Amino acid sequence: MRIILFLLWLLLPVAAFAQSAEEDRGFLQGLIEDNLSSAGREVRIEGFRGALSSRATVERLTIADDQGIWLTLNKVVLDWSRSALLSGRLSVSELSADEILLERLPVADESVDVPSPEARDFALPELPVAVEIGRIAADRLVLGETVLGTPVEATLEASGSLAGGSGQAQLLARRTDGPQGELRLTTSFSNADRQLALDLALIEADDGIAATLMDLPGRPPLELTVQGQGPLSNYAADIRLVTDGEERLAGRVTLQGDAAQGRQFAAELGGNVVPLFLPQYADFFGPDVQLDVAGTRATDGRLDLNRLNLSTRALQLQGALVVAADGLPERIALTGRIASEDGRPVLLPLSGPETRVGRVDLDVAYDAAEGETWTARLLVAGLDRPDFAAERFSLDGSGRIARTDGGTSTVSGRLTYAAEGLAPADPDLATALGPRIAGAADFSWTEGVDGLRLPTLTLDGSDYGLAADLTLEGLTSGLAVSGEADLRFEDLARFSGLAGRPLSGQGEGTVSGTYAALTGAIDAEASITGTDLALGQAELDNLLKGTSTIEASLIRDTTGTRLRTLRIAAQSLTATASGTLASAGSDIAAQLAFADLSVLGPAYDGRLEADARFTGTPEAGQISIQANGRDLRVGQPQVDGLLAGTSTIDIAGRLDQGALVLERARVNARTLTLTAAGRLATEGSDLTADLNFSDLSPLGAGYGGALSAKATFKGTPENATITADARATNLRIGQSQADALLRGESTLSAQVRLENGAIRVDRAALRNPQLTVTADGSVAGADRNLTLDARLSNLALVVPQFPGPLTVQGTAQSQGTSYRLDLRARGPGGIDLRAQGTAAGDFSTVDVGVTGSAQAALANPFIEPRNVEGPIRFDLRVNGQPALSSVSGTVSLAGGRFADQDLGLVIERLQADARLAGGRATLDVQGRPAAGGRLALTGNIGLEAPFAADLALEIRRAVLRDPELYETTASGRITVQGPLTGGAQIAGRIDLEETELRIPSTGFGGANGLPDLQHRNEPAAVRTTRARAGLLDDGSGGSGGRDSRPFELNLLISSPDRIFIRGRGLDAELGGQLLVSGTTANVVPSGAFNLIRGRLDILGKRLTLSEAQLLLEGDFVPYIRVVASTENDGITTSVVIQGRADEPDVSFTSTPELPEEEVISRLLFGRGLDTISPLQAAQLASAVATLAGRGGEGVIGRLRQGFGLDDLDVATDADGGTSVRAGKYISENVYTQVEVDQQGQSQINLNLDVTPSVKLRGSVGTEGDTSIGIFIERDY
Repeated sequence: MRIILFLLWLLLPVAAFAQSAEEDRGFLQGLIEDNLSSAGREVRIEGFRGALSSRATVERLTIADDQGIWLTLNKVVLDWSRSALLSGRLSVSELSADEILLERLPVADESVDVPSPEARDFALPELPVAVEIGRIAADRLVLGETVLGTPVEATLEASGSLAGGSGQAQLLARRTDGPQGELRLTTSFSNADRQLALDLALIEADDGIAATLMDLPGRPPLELTVQGQGPLSNYAADIRLVTDGEERLAGRVTLQGDAAQGRQFAAELGGNVVPLFLPQYADFFGPDVQLDVAGTRATDGRLDLNRLNLSTRALQLQGALVVAADGLPERIALTGRIASEDGRPVLLPLSGPETRVGRVDLDVAYDAAEGETWTARLLVAGLDRPDFAAERFSLDGSGRIARTDGGTSTVSGRLTYAAEGLAPADPDLATALGPRIAGAADFSWTEGVDGLRLPTLTLDGSDYGLAADLTLEGLTSGLAVSGEADLRFEDLARFSGLAGRPLSGQGEGTVSGTYAALTGAIDAEASITGTDLALGQAELDNLLKGTSTIEASLIRDTTGTRLRTLRIAAQSLTATASGTLASAGSDIAAQLAFADLSVLGPAYDGRLEADARFTGTPEAGQISIQANGRDLRVGQPQVDGLLAGTSTIDIAGRLDQGALVLERARVNARTLTLTAAGRLATEGSDLTADLNFSDLSPLGAGYGGALSAKATFKGTPENATITADARATNLRIGQSQADALLRGESTLSAQVRLENGAIRVDRAALRNPQLTVTADGSVAGADRNLTLDARLSNLALVVPQFPGPLTVQGTAQSQGTSYRLDLRARGPGGIDLRAQGTAAGDFSTVDVGVTGSAQAALANPFIEPRNVEGPIRFDLRVNGQPALSSVSGTVSLAGGRFADQDLGLVIERLQADARLAGGRATLDVQGRPAAGGRLALTGNIGLEAPFAADLALEIRRAVLRDPELYETTASGRITVQGPLTGGAQIAGRIDLEETELRIPSTGFGGANGLPDLQHRNEPAAVRTTRARAGLLDDGSGGSGGRDSRPFELNLLISSPDRIFIRGRGLDAELGGQLLVSGTTANVVPSGAFNLIRGRLDILGKRLTLSEAQLLLEGDFVPYIRVVASTENDGITTSVVIQGRADEPDVSFTSTPELPEEEVISRLLFGRGLDTISPLQAAQLASAVATLAGRGGEGVIGRLRQGFGLDDLDVATDADGGTSVRAGKYISENVYTQVEVDQQGQSQINLNLDVTPSVKLRGSVGTEGDTSIGIFIERDY
């Protein structure tokens, strides 16, 4: 309307100034646009015609704000009477537009429009002319989605008049784009008699605008009417809301009196509003909701709300309120309650997650007529939300509202709060918060004083708390907050869950100073102290043991930010910083001193110091960094060796209009020097780096040689040239195969260009006497090509069994959105491999076939000290994602051989087939141990973690031997089921036939390394030999490669008899069975192999064994215990041999107890040590040497071996006669023994094992003596 009136005002005198039509149009448009536009509003008019006629048109009118056009009017028509203006009337027949587009509401004016404190009467404006508008119309009114929450199209018809202080208006808007709906308005008002008439009706069908805005359930049809007529001094209006044809809310609003005498107001509304809310809120509202409000607004602004009643089924709120003209209350009497009739929790009608309460009580009281004291109480019981619950929350307050005679008022009080039974749904938050928090706040406000004082503000949890003394100031101070706050945490462990890492320790902090919210000004000091802090990172936790502190002091004002001090201290670490940050120029410096890095942990050591400084501005500044280290160790052997002694870093540079100019960058560490210089900028960089590593030996054992390199970068990330050139001499990295390849002089040269997203490899070559690798290609959009050519002059450098050159050649070429791959490798020993196929551009899928042949021995460098030989053929295909689950095909080995020197195992005639499909490999492996028997492994293994397996090993009379310890013939079946990464089960049964365990005369320790021996410039071949012999220290600390998830064990090892223990004069036969259970990390054996018969020969003395036992311990090396005893002159002497079978201990005991050397003398000679002859002393020493492992079996033992007997013995009887006894197993369960004495008499004994517990024994002699017996034996 403002725009139209202005247009009319301009059109009246325009004819007097018009020169031509074009000049009038340009002048008027500019005048109208300039006068209607203002700050934040721009009006533009296009196609303005008819300025001198009674019918003016505008083709297009737009109004825009800072965010663009928000209102557009198309094809506007103004039909008016120019002559009516001469009689003091503005008569408009038609004001219409074909289209009005309101895309959004204009941006709100952020200026503060402070209302007048005085009330005033409503009145229509008095205009100098009468206004009559016969028709206002829009054929199409479009409201954007942001206006009403949904797009709307409608038609608009309206009319109105304003004359002599009286006015009337009619409006009708009908929706045309969806659900039916219309808005009708008829209203009039007269200044003379103060009569107001209002008739408003909004009627909509389903899914209407009002139902959508109010979010009514089901979006029902809706009708809203407001009707009233009468003078404003005694006015009443009736309000009625209907949905689905049912009245939901109805009532009357009344006004009485006028602004000069004070106006009374009242409202009484009620009804059943449950259908207006979701069904679950029915218990809160009930069938009858009532609102009754009445009060008076006085001429001086005093408000007296003498009646306030709001009631629903669950809510009761009553009270009264009187607010004086000075804005402070004179009386407050407010009580309320939320509770259900049956005591069940009440669901509150709130947005967001469902919120229930058991009970809410509110009570606020104050009456200036009775005193200055006010009280308040709020209680919430049984708060329950999906994300949070609390048993009880209370807020209590009391204080004073005081008015003085001088007109100065004060408000003060104390609030205390407590929350109990806190239970957040997040368990980590629940742990951090604790079950209860409480606190208090004291406050005071004085009229005329800018600010609110909070001398006490506290929050206390289980073992944490906050205490503050604050002042909150007003606008004149920039909304400043000043004061001091203290924070304490007695146990940070409660916050571990929220932090996602284990925390512990204590902390406390203090902040004091001032902060202005409007200006951002700060003047503050802060300190934080921690005690035994732990943050879940080992090095940091070690550093923070004891007391650690952070102290800071800074000020920020219009000149910048000044860091007066920043200091961090923890054990031997101190870091400080100070300086100024300002737009005009900054100067800030930082220092770090780490006197002893060993506080970080046992792997760390040394001293570190550093300084850094920045001066200037981001456009022109200077940067310098210096650091010095002494004997640094960081727990990485190669780095530690390099950092021994003094190491330095020196960097200097400047900022130059957004670019970093690196004037100097140098790193020195023993034999390493690294330098860099250049310019780094977004528009183009030019950087050079040089590396000189004169001797790699400081990196540790196995490293050696020299390396130098230079690299450059010129250009931008999109367009640049990168070069790298390196030269090395006799490089060694501690890996024998790699060291052999890097002997002599090696050179690397590469140049890569980046060209608008394309990558072009101009050259890439690695050359030395043994190896040549070249590559070139380009990546430009969809065009990607790479060619590779590599040649190893002699494969024997890596695999000694295969002398001769190895070549690898191939290409990768783009083919649409994929690559075509073709690689070929050829070498000695029948190595011929080819890979052909395609791969997606991002290598997310591939279809590549790999065929050819190779030698199994190629794997030997990676499985040392094991060894495998034989030809391998393969026919594989990878189709799908580049993963083992996509591999299918076969791999076979024929006529192979496998050897493991640690196990003493050699498998010959090895046949192996593996079929890969569906992410699993099906195995069929057959082989024959070199000493005899057969082995067969079948089953399948998953090709991806956890490598689930179902394998079975069949053992068929396999002869297993360690020449220095044992030989046995075994049969059985062992299964492995489960994940091979850990947790699988090894189960089965092994039956042992004849087994001989030989106690060696010397240990198996081998040659021990010389202490403190260092190998300098060790050849690769020598190092390989030491590696195979197990003489290299790999730094593992002897962990033994313990499984993170051990395998379960369930193995039964059975041998009823014929387990012979021989050596050191010992000849014993054992039998029994062992059950091996537990895990590979904790073997739990049960059962043992126990003595059947046996003897111990020592210096012509033969002792019968009274006890012998063999069992297994954790590392599967047999553990033996053998006891042989004899009695002489009332003294029982015993020889005890026990310990690991490869190195048992020997001890001599007696009853009664005697010195060990005395026991040996009595055992061998039947006499004390002081009565034996020198010859007997030598014999005694020899016998001890034999038992201790430095002698042999003796003559009889060697004869037994030569005759192939299981037992051969020479015995003496009580009369001094001698006899020879020989024994042999003639079948699995039949043992025969022949004994011949010196008179030629003989006897044959026969033992038959019917069952493990029942034995038959018989004998026959040359004189015809015979015997037979049945024996039942049971081991306990």
